[in-house]
Amino acid sequence: MKERGFTLAEIAIVLVIIGIMLAGGLGAFKAQTDSQRVREGRAQLAEIKDSLLGFAVQRGYLPCPADPLLTTFVEDRAANGVCNRAQGAIPGATLGLARSTDPFNKPFTYRVTLGFADNGPASLPPVATDSNQTMGSAGSCPAGSIAPAGMSFMLCSLGDILIYPTSVPATPLASNVVAVVVMHYRHGPPNGVAGSADEQENTNNDVNFVSKLRVEDAPATPADEEYDDVTEWISPSILVGKMLAAGKLP
Repeated sequence: MKERGFTLAEIAIVLVIIGIMLAGGLGAFKAQTDSQRVREGRAQLAEIKDSLLGFAVQRGYLPCPADPLLTTFVEDRAANGVCNRAQGAIPGATLGLARSTDPFNKPFTYRVTLGFADNGPASLPPVATDSNQTMGSAGSCPAGSIAPAGMSFMLCSLGDILIYPTSVPATPLASNVVAVVVMHYRHGPPNGVAGSADEQENTNNDVNFVSKLRVEDAPATPADEEYDDVTEWISPSILVGKMLAAGKLP
């Protein structure tokens, strides 16, 4: 009996099915890989936050941001002890981190309230006008307040950073934040894409930042709504708690 071969139509159907299966498998693999990278990135953020707090406990001030145009990841501090910038990249080399970029090889954005990072030379005895003395956001400390020796801030010091649920004016999720770190994931700046308005808020070099759950883009609308940043921050209470536990603040 003569065996019947496959027709071109049958072969084409088989190839289509194989293609669908491969596409589905690759999509699932990509999703799994991305999920793993997000977990790794969140672990890095936790390590960065712990390192920033440990640095403050040891030195009495927070590190300055690194120049984002360089790959040295060393804090950008002037010779007089003040920071050259309030926002830049995380100074991973200064903090002793094993890695200064996220799982997508992008730098973490880091912003700090300058009064908590400036470490200019103190007068003897220290005076309120020294560059390493911060009165806090909106004059949160009484006039003439002076930080303890070796410290750049006081119990009353507050940060100037605000965390919002959206770039549109809203009630802040957190205010008086001392420092913030952002992982930018795949989409938006600094990944070569303009990004959504909420993502742009995390890179526009001001004191306002956004923190919210991931949002996928809606293809039916012309605007770019995608948001995949992950934001972590340090509140005054967390920082002061660490300093009190270490005996650095009275």
